Amino acid sequence: MRKMKQLTRRSFLRGASKLCLGLAGAAALGGCAAKVVEVERVVEKEVTKIVTEIVRETIVVEPTPQVVEKSVETKVEKVITVTPAPQPKVTLIADVTNSSWTHFAMLVTPTFEEMFPNLTIRWRRLSNWDEYPARIKVSQVSGQLGDLLEAPPGALLIQWAEGEIIQSLDDIIRNDGFDTSGILGGVLRAFRYQDKQMGLPFIGSAGENLLLYNKNPFDEQGIDYPDLSWSLDDLVEAADALTMRGSDGRVGRFGYAIRYRLPDAYPMLHLFDAHLISADGQTSSVDGQNGVECLRWAHDLIHVAQVSPSLSQIEGGLLEMFCDGKLAMLRHDLGSLIDLGRALPDAQEVGSVLYPKHPSTGRVGASASGMAYCIGRNTELPYEAFRWLKFMASREMGVQMFLGGYAPPGCRAASWEDPRVVDLFPVCAQVADGADMAEPPRLPSNLRVQECQDIWNREIGPLWLGEVTPEECAANIADQVNRVLVLPPDRSV
Repeated sequence: MRKMKQLTRRSFLRGASKLCLGLAGAAALGGCAAKVVEVERVVEKEVTKIVTEIVRETIVVEPTPQVVEKSVETKVEKVITVTPAPQPKVTLIADVTNSSWTHFAMLVTPTFEEMFPNLTIRWRRLSNWDEYPARIKVSQVSGQLGDLLEAPPGALLIQWAEGEIIQSLDDIIRNDGFDTSGILGGVLRAFRYQDKQMGLPFIGSAGENLLLYNKNPFDEQGIDYPDLSWSLDDLVEAADALTMRGSDGRVGRFGYAIRYRLPDAYPMLHLFDAHLISADGQTSSVDGQNGVECLRWAHDLIHVAQVSPSLSQIEGGLLEMFCDGKLAMLRHDLGSLIDLGRALPDAQEVGSVLYPKHPSTGRVGASASGMAYCIGRNTELPYEAFRWLKFMASREMGVQMFLGGYAPPGCRAASWEDPRVVDLFPVCAQVADGADMAEPPRLPSNLRVQECQDIWNREIGPLWLGEVTPEECAANIADQVNRVLVLPPDRSV
């Protein structure tokens, strides 16, 4: 990979804390606080300086009101400048998680308060994800709910909307005149419920939709690196050429690895236009033609083409096999790309490209996810709280979160495509395109998401072992999911 004159990719990997990029489920996003202090010491002054300079340039300040008096006799105009009364100081209460992006938000809070002198943010006790939803419920019952909350898309957001914990942002956005067009479209839509915008994202992701590849095997075999023109057919052809088989039939290097556990596999389902759940959330649709095709494609790479390891052939883990040169390609995310760049020696280079499209339909595999700030239902300061939402959803906040190692590059295409980001990881510009078109996973109407995902993860095991056909696997999953979907709604989130 090409060397950078200033902040190089290697120096970025050495200095940044591990990014919490697995946004398919919020439980996988809250475990990065341990390294925050170290990063904060490195970037604190730089972040504050950049935020102050750039964000201020984008703030529209209303002009000072003017009162014009006219005298009919003399026809002379006088302009009297009226000094507006200072706005009263108010405090916004933030009830959020103990996550890496929260530590970044706390770091830039002084800049926000300098821009809006009448506003102060108080960060109430931070919670780990496993206790956060319950704490919010207790706060609501006791009448102590904060002005600012955060949520991923999905079941929790819906429960909060139905339980009147959070409020719709539509009127606020309309009255404020805030332009949402620069926010990644798929991510923004993921935070809508019943056609209402319930949260404004500040982090966006398209899921595990990158093809990571070890450049050395490609160079050895004289194969061109993957690019945006690739389809799944090109992937299979390259995987076959990169698979090394010994005279005894043993495979020394696999060309590609299948990763199909949910929620990580949602981009693959969407690439085949397949869904675990029907559009109305009432039944499973995985046993339809597209769902079976999705399962058959993976099954055939393992058992027919034999370019992907079966369960018994995985040694240690897929990322470990990749690092050891026993695997040429796999589907993963930006976080793993960064981790691999940190773990591999300079002589072993990792390439990345947006995951190949479907050969017939041209569909791209992507699954919209992220994190959003929401406004408490009973707040008396909705428009003041919305100023914070806009601040954190800005282009510069996304860039600085990423450069500091706190989170992916925000929620805007302009952040993911910013030269400071793309110079380090060119694939980020491609991710922005994928996230703009992405859709979130369909939810069961009774919100029993984890139970449905567990069924999928359990039932694909026999398929990988060759014990069932793709049709049988799909039918088994659908049958068990349908039994879950008739159960009462899950309110335990």
